[in-house]
This record gives sequence, structure tokens and C-alpha cells, in this order.
Amino acid sequence: MANRGGPAQRPGPTQGKICQFKLVLLGESAVGKSSLVLRFVKGQFHEYQESTIGAAFLTQTVCLEDTTVKFEIWDTAGQERYHSLAPMYYRGAQAAIIVYDITNMDSFGRAKVWVKELQRQASPNIVIALAGNKADLANSRAVECDEAQAYADENGLLFMETSAKTAKNVNEIFLAIAKKLPKNEQVSGAGSANQGRRLVESDATTKTAGNCCK
Repeated sequence: MANRGGPAQRPGPTQGKICQFKLVLLGESAVGKSSLVLRFVKGQFHEYQESTIGAAFLTQTVCLEDTTVKFEIWDTAGQERYHSLAPMYYRGAQAAIIVYDITNMDSFGRAKVWVKELQRQASPNIVIALAGNKADLANSRAVECDEAQAYADENGLLFMETSAKTAKNVNEIFLAIAKKLPKNEQVSGAGSANQGRRLVESDATTKTAGNCCK
């Protein structure tokens, strides 16, 4: 059922397999992790978003051509004092989005630290996406898109620049992750507890990561 006031949802394709995946968001404080999740799950944006304490949990269902993917999303706090809790959330995760602020070079450096930590300690087959958030502030850019794309290519990451404010590439980055995840296991009833909108693949213009800098 669509959120009140939101866009009407078109009926999706005939349902096949239902797959459930744990996804964690990591990154420095104030880079917009919570805003990205809010935009993806509820189609909303709040100019002033309170900092996450510990972690927040939401779910969202994505309908691909022959598979329904249910994301169990853990939005972790970015403050340094919560870093020691992060392994508890990314342990067993099949996917991760590491977020940085394109206007803050330090947040990009911190994102690289998270990539290394996941490569060292997370599940070996975890799908990692790098999100350069706040693309609406491109005039204040500190991190060049080409630099981030090159880093992502070197480390086998998905990459897009996103904006929770304008919704640029928000649905697209989750769809790209959903497509890359293995669909071997079927989970009965996984879609029954969805907290947000049902996102059908055709509702978003799918873009390849290589086009994000254009």
C-alpha cells in the first residue's frame, strides 16, 4: 500500500522468489545515512534529521523482474563512540552502503576506512556500495566524482553519487545492490512486514554506476 500523499504504486510483475537480505549503512556522522534510508523507505526528506543513537532498523521491499527482495536495513550511528558497536550490525550482512559527504574530504577518508574494515572482517561475499551523498551541493564539492569512481573500481565497489534531498540515485543504488545479490534462497512470507513503500524496478530509471558522474 502506498504512503498517504505519495505516488501511486503500479502493480508489480508476477511474484516469483522472495529473498531477504541484511543491509547495513556505515559512514561518518552527518553524511546523511538516515536521510538516505528515510528517502528510500518512506519517500520523505527532513531538512533537520536527528543523529542516530546506536542503530535504527527499517525494512523495504524491492520488486525485480522475477524476484521480490526484502531489505532488512540497519542504519548505524556515525559518531566515533559507537564504532565498537558496528561489527554487531555488519556481522552476517549480505550488503553494505558506505556513505560519505561529497563536500567533506574527511568523510571520504573515513569511508575508505570502513571499506577496509568490511573487506577484512565482514562476510567474504558482501556486496559493498559507496554512496557520495549530498550531490545537490555539487557547487561546494570537495571530493571529485572521478576520484571516488576510480577508488570504487579499484576495490570492486558499486558507486553512485546520491542526494537524499532531491532523491537522485537513492532508489537506483538500492536496486543496483538488489540485482547484484545472489537469489538462491527463498524466504516465505518475507514481504509481510514491510514498513515502507513497495518499490517496483520500473518505478526508477535504472542507471549504471559508470554514469553517476555525468
